[in-house]
Amino acid sequence: MDNQEQEISIEEGHRMLRLFHVYPTARICRDLLAQYIFERDCIIDGPRGGSYAKDMREDWKKLKGEIFDHAMAIGFVAVHVRPNEVPSVVPWGMYRPTVAVDKNFKTVIRAYPTRAEDGAFDQPLRNVVVLDMFGYSPTARGVLNSLMVPLSLKVRAIVAQLDAAMSADRARAQPPIYTETIADSIKPAGEVQYDFYADAQSLDRTSRNAYQRNTDAMAELKGQQEMFESYFAQEGGATDACVKGLNNVTPLPLGQKITRAPQCEAPNELVNRMRYLEQECFSLLGVPRSFVMHDITVRHDAGMLHCTFTRTVHAWQESIGYALTYLFNVVNSKRYKKRKRTDPQAPFTVRFERMPRVGVAELNHAYDRGVMTWEAYQRQLATFCGLAPADLVTGGEPWTREERMTGWMGQKPKTEFTREARKGT
Repeated sequence: MDNQEQEISIEEGHRMLRLFHVYPTARICRDLLAQYIFERDCIIDGPRGGSYAKDMREDWKKLKGEIFDHAMAIGFVAVHVRPNEVPSVVPWGMYRPTVAVDKNFKTVIRAYPTRAEDGAFDQPLRNVVVLDMFGYSPTARGVLNSLMVPLSLKVRAIVAQLDAAMSADRARAQPPIYTETIADSIKPAGEVQYDFYADAQSLDRTSRNAYQRNTDAMAELKGQQEMFESYFAQEGGATDACVKGLNNVTPLPLGQKITRAPQCEAPNELVNRMRYLEQECFSLLGVPRSFVMHDITVRHDAGMLHCTFTRTVHAWQESIGYALTYLFNVVNSKRYKKRKRTDPQAPFTVRFERMPRVGVAELNHAYDRGVMTWEAYQRQLATFCGLAPADLVTGGEPWTREERMTGWMGQKPKTEFTREARKGT
């Protein structure tokens, strides 16, 4: 372990993960984003990439979700990966993360073991890589910088507001009882008022008399409760509610009376405060609040809100696609011959089918003009309409270029668009 490496707090990571899983707003946004990010199967570009789509959909399903969760809560993720094996995310707390800045001023995160059976404590874990391409790297001093860090500050404010409101409701439902002492009420009737100049013995005798009166009053009440309880316990007597009501009766100490307690009130404008704080939480996670809560809806902002959500989904798909590309190439590194050293590209590229930002008419327009391929047109249209891959027609393109141009031009294309013209005949 390098002396310049800074350890990242494991306890802080546990707090971020717990907040990420238990706070409703964060959990709702996570589930909503995951539904759109992982809605379609991954596209694998490379030698026989289509044959791995099923493995990516079934065997890698849990891995993709855990990578997404750690990226949102922690900002990075440690993955155990070996050739010909499905990778697995190393649970938080099972490794000791550190961060350092190398000579090229790049942030380097390493994972060290926390158990003796995992290897030497001063050496990084074997076959474990730390994926840090999500844009939320920790600082050089080892402080987490994930989305949940600023969100936790808002959650604390929300919890404080709710706690104050619940405490006020609890106090109104079960109000505390306050008593105050009545001046000179502990003295017998008609007693001469000479406490001001009486000696200590006289004051002590008066206090003992007051205590004795309170003791006698408690004993008398107890005797009455026992008498009524034995009477009501007989067949045909009152119910248990009467007995419980008598048990709740208690006399006040001699010389005291019940006084009014201060009125407990919840924080002012609690609903508006909660709406404002929740709006910031939704904005931090990139999910429009109107997608979840429909108390405030502005029609002219619907298009921009949808665009914001789409950009958030695309950003996560791109970063998670980079992570899956690296892992997939490591897993399948032994199945194919090594590429030339002069070729820096990886044999496989994993990417997600992006949610289209346009409608069916725009997709038809782009396909008719040759902007996209038939396969891409099928995937985009299926994503927009919610069709399963099994519902799509298999095979090649059913129309020729001339037929497509005839559809959007309304007439037979000119000579320069025909096959003979392209062949030069």
